[in-house]
Amino acid sequence: MENYSQHPIHFQEHIDRQGVVVTEVKSLPSGERPFQSDNLVIGICLEGRADFMYDLLPRWFERHDVGVTLPNHIFSYSTVSPDYRATLIIISPAMYKGLIHRESFIDYQKYHNHPALTLTEEQFVHVHDIVQVLRHLCEIEHPRRAAMLENMLDILFYALTRYRGEKTATTANTRGEQLFNQFYDLLLTHYNRHHTLIWYAEQLHLTPKHLSLSIHRTTGKTPSEWIAEMLTEQSKRLLDTHRDMTIQQVAYELGFTENATFCYFFKRQTGMRPSEYRKRKE
Repeated sequence: MENYSQHPIHFQEHIDRQGVVVTEVKSLPSGERPFQSDNLVIGICLEGRADFMYDLLPRWFERHDVGVTLPNHIFSYSTVSPDYRATLIIISPAMYKGLIHRESFIDYQKYHNHPALTLTEEQFVHVHDIVQVLRHLCEIEHPRRAAMLENMLDILFYALTRYRGEKTATTANTRGEQLFNQFYDLLLTHYNRHHTLIWYAEQLHLTPKHLSLSIHRTTGKTPSEWIAEMLTEQSKRLLDTHRDMTIQQVAYELGFTENATFCYFFKRQTGMRPSEYRKRKE
């Protein structure tokens, strides 16, 4: 696997300046450590296989798979095969904010919990041709470059929406899956402010018992377990990547009003105090 710091997703100034970056990689952006990006990333697997945790669930990425990763989702515990190669289309936060209002990306929220699909050979060739044009546009200087990139991204998303629709036309989400999607969207947005089952149940206009039973029946975990795992992964991410933050600052960033409460929570989840975790990483 390539060095963690060399992965193109980390060159944020370049991504912000370009708006869209098309590049080929042989690794994922994280090993054990949790990783989160502010960018919209479209990955197309060319060869090999990658295995990883995505939003606390095990996932894999194989030849002809396409994954659309919206901002702020969590990668961790990734491994790749020696022959792994993928094309990444990395879209800056500013470009992403414009895209979500375009007709081609109108159902973008569906990618939160169903980020990937497998293309047929014919579909893969079509997508590959679109990406090659995108790659060319990324490399030119033109006063209308941003508009041209947006138009090509429209074509790409229209194609992906069509192919995904063909795969899922006969598959309807159960009520439990729909409820989990709503709960998880709330959790992604509010994990660092609200830690209780009661708050999430109120937002969904359900009793805590109803929400807990439904989520557990659908996923095998209770909402409280999902909340705890989200906080744990985000804690690790901050402790790993924000070395300048004190433990107390990390605690406040995650919505803990007392440092001692955060330390107790972290030790209960991981078996070590935050300071021990950080020292072990060193």
